[in-house]
Amino acid sequence: MVEVSAAKYDITPEFPMYMRGYAMRTGKSIGVLDRLYCRALCLRVDGEIFVWVTLDLCRLEELISDYVRGVVAAKYSVPVEHVILSTIHTHSGPDISFEDEGEDRNRRKADYRSFLVNRVLAAVDECFDRGFLEVTPSVVQGTIEGVYGNRNYKDKPSDKDVNLILFRNENHVVAGIASLTCHPTVLGIHNMKISSDLLGNIGKALDEKYNTIFLTMQGACGDMGNRQYRRGNDEAELWRVRDEIMDQIGGFGAEERPLELKAVRVGTSRYTVRHRYDTEALKAQIADSEKQLAAAVGQDEKKLLWSGLRHMKRKLEAGGVDVTLKSVIFRLGDLEIVTIPGELFSTFGLRIKAAMEGPVRIVWGYANYSAGYIVERQEFGKGYESMQTPFPQGEAELYVDQIIEDLRGESL
Repeated sequence: MVEVSAAKYDITPEFPMYMRGYAMRTGKSIGVLDRLYCRALCLRVDGEIFVWVTLDLCRLEELISDYVRGVVAAKYSVPVEHVILSTIHTHSGPDISFEDEGEDRNRRKADYRSFLVNRVLAAVDECFDRGFLEVTPSVVQGTIEGVYGNRNYKDKPSDKDVNLILFRNENHVVAGIASLTCHPTVLGIHNMKISSDLLGNIGKALDEKYNTIFLTMQGACGDMGNRQYRRGNDEAELWRVRDEIMDQIGGFGAEERPLELKAVRVGTSRYTVRHRYDTEALKAQIADSEKQLAAAVGQDEKKLLWSGLRHMKRKLEAGGVDVTLKSVIFRLGDLEIVTIPGELFSTFGLRIKAAMEGPVRIVWGYANYSAGYIVERQEFGKGYESMQTPFPQGEAELYVDQIIEDLRGESL
């Protein structure tokens, strides 16, 4: 038996916020382009409960995620592994980090974090208070063409698949899941209005289309985007790209198929990275990037160099990395999901999907927290993602190998 309950709560900041996503953008928001939401889906499969939440934010701190997941798990007697708190990675949402960035910014972040936690817990409470409906799951799948792809190499293989999972009760769709893999950065550095950008607005369009609540799952989009396809970076372009994707999704409907869900297995794959940075090499790279920034003309080039410099300086200050990447593996019959705590390159996402067995395979990025870019070995030195990543060259391949080994094994 499959049962669901869903809730959606507004998490738009009630006061101007410093925004997360572009290092060059240092001012506070000046208004709201579209509302931000917390989307909660509580799923009961064969008596096992899963609580999945997505936030229209850029990224999530592990301390926040651990606290919320712990509260939910204890309150509703759910294994903490079954509770996932993720973000869609909009670059036009509020900064909620714990970085010390001055009294005004720190105070606004702290106030918003308190508001956010209360709203997330309220959304989950509403799901349980409302109760579960028995449903019949189905899936609609398709591929988006000509709108987004690998943002660094237009012809490189990339993940353009879309999965829509529909939960029907008496033929009414009462909840849904939408998974899509694309950096939601249609809006550029000059946008100072709060927005959920691309994935958030696709979620809203699906809510309206089906008159329900869709959980939005971002994929392995570390190198995915619409940079090479977009015609601008403003509000008009956001609506154009959203409408084009929705038009293509509308053509998937004839392919709807039954989806059998069973509580087969849930476990966590762990991979630890401990590494001391080569500080002299970092200093040389910083000096070279500063020269490039001084000579840069285009806004995109400046944006990438600025962001890369900011992260390299943080790496120099940190001196090294010591982190355990935790990926939850859900094997739920026809549906298999692997969560990723960061920005995984799409080639890795495709490798993980190829190792799955179910007909519906989802790599869920920015899940529980974000540890940064997870970059292919051969891409180091070619783009700003390798400037930003906290992980040394080659560790990403070992991390993905560990996930695939755990997917195929029974040790979790």
